[in-house]
Amino acid sequence: MYFAGEYPCDDRGAPIEALRNSSKRQELAEGFWVDHYFSARPFAGRYEDYHHKLTHYEQVIGRCARRIDPGAVSRTGQLVLSKDRNDPFVFMETASSRAGITRLNERLSRDRIGIVGLGGTGSYILDYVSKTRVAEIHLFDGDRFAQHNAFRAPGPTTAGELERKTTKAQLYCERYGRMRRGIVAHEFNVMPNNVDVLDKLNFVFVAVDDNDTRGWLLPALDAMGIPFVDVGMGIEQAGERLLGVIRTSFCETPSSSAAPRGDGGLWDVGEYERNVQIVELNALNAALAVIRWKKHRGFYLDLGREGRSAYTIDGNHMSNRRPENPGDRR
Repeated sequence: MYFAGEYPCDDRGAPIEALRNSSKRQELAEGFWVDHYFSARPFAGRYEDYHHKLTHYEQVIGRCARRIDPGAVSRTGQLVLSKDRNDPFVFMETASSRAGITRLNERLSRDRIGIVGLGGTGSYILDYVSKTRVAEIHLFDGDRFAQHNAFRAPGPTTAGELERKTTKAQLYCERYGRMRRGIVAHEFNVMPNNVDVLDKLNFVFVAVDDNDTRGWLLPALDAMGIPFVDVGMGIEQAGERLLGVIRTSFCETPSSSAAPRGDGGLWDVGEYERNVQIVELNALNAALAVIRWKKHRGFYLDLGREGRSAYTIDGNHMSNRRPENPGDRR
């Protein structure tokens, strides 16, 4: 257990030696300094869970404070809001420090992300990316949030939200704006005459179900030098069951060519145009896309450096294909 401040003492003013392990001022994360490291196992020899561990330390220190002031309490349950306007989150993000991956998360903090298409997969991409420390998330979708969208979206939708008939971009901006800053709603579809709105971004998720759009959008991103992940799925009915493939394609360099080029091409998306979508498949497609982005940013180890992955529902198979020019990397 890390502790910030002077070494804690008992009610007589003597240091609580039962906690002592080491004392050294160190920065665990940017601007987050600690002074001591405690180690005090319970009599049982192990902690049941994190709650047990935290309350054990609180009891050791707190009972000394309560001998002086019986009203002293540390278990306030107080919500800690972020006071830093540069912090992307409205309240303090405590998951990373608990897991010890704060510095890893900082690798994502300079990204200005774009999500083109906020249907089933795009909305889950937003859900996952919104939990990271990216600087900005730009949402592009001019379609209205309709009743069927509620059954392919993360979290519950209220009848009141449906009655408002707002755009997907605005609705999701409002939802996720409750938790974080830096979400920008663009209530229009990206078209050839406005694609330059993406040129200030440094990564884009393409989550559209229209191959005609892919046909010009992917080469446009390629030409602008913006790395991106394109997602898609082809699901069809076989008798009374569904089968199909979920695809995740990654483009990093202009020479990898994002243009669809027929059978065997890295960006062949024609086989993924069927529009059957199920929420768990959308969520899986989004998770694979976000994992690929995090690999690109050095968050996850990436030895395979796949250009395209395909998950086959029948048999639970995952196949990977490397980029055509794996040595040419930005």
